Amino acid sequence: MLRARHLPFKIGLKERNQWLDCMYRAMEDCGIDSQIGAQLEESFFNTADWMRNQPN
Repeated sequence: MLRARHLPFKIGLKERNQWLDCMYRAMEDCGIDSQIGAQLEESFFNTADWMRNQPN
């Protein structure tokens, strides 16, 4: 359902990377523990990459 909700929007590499940058900065700002942060980064990346609907 999450992916379907985002289909009306073009999401390519640029958009994925911008969103990831926002999430990584937010974790830094919140002082997330580095071990938890690493797990979250992997989860965020996998989800963001799955949401892409543009080839570039």
